[in-house]
Amino acid sequence: MIDAIWLALLAVLVYGIVKATSRDRYSNMSKEEFEREAKRSSRMGAAVAGLQKIIDPAHRAEYIQEQRERLEADGAESGDRPQTGRDVS
Repeated sequence: MIDAIWLALLAVLVYGIVKATSRDRYSNMSKEEFEREAKRSSRMGAAVAGLQKIIDPAHRAEYIQEQRERLEADGAESGDRPQTGRDVS
């Protein structure tokens, strides 16, 4: 009988913790606060995506190629055609 009471008490406690932590954090925000939070989250997501491209070996080659293409595009003079690896003379 005492075990059943402790089990019920534990279940109520777990339910209360889950309910308190799962409430919608955006429900009490104003529109301006929500916009600020959305901008902060998107910058964080972009930083994590960039970090993943650097660390993850599958994305590393693609990231290095993108960097090379950017450097070549920045170094190209206005009106020059980008180099595609083929001679188009």
